[in-house]
Amino acid sequence: MNDLTISAIQTILPPQAASAAPAAATAPFSDYVRRSLEEVNRQMLQADHAIEDLATGKRQDIHGTMIEMKKAEIAFELVLEIRNKLMTAYDEIRRMPI
Repeated sequence: MNDLTISAIQTILPPQAASAAPAAATAPFSDYVRRSLEEVNRQMLQADHAIEDLATGKRQDIHGTMIEMKKAEIAFELVLEIRNKLMTAYDEIRRMPI
């Protein structure tokens, strides 16, 4: 059975272990964004494949298909919210007087 907890979202977050802290501090933010977008894209492709399999009869599990679709939707919404927050922060910095 698929896990519907927040642990699925934690897979796209950087590791929180003490040994991973120096590596995460030196990794550029663009790498984190790229990895996150690749993960969201993978989830969306997986959901599309599940829908296609359900439509063609290769898959009979409608619940699993709906779960895959919802996981992809939540991951995409998370990316959109992060983008919105970044754009808001950029606009605030841009409006600061020098």
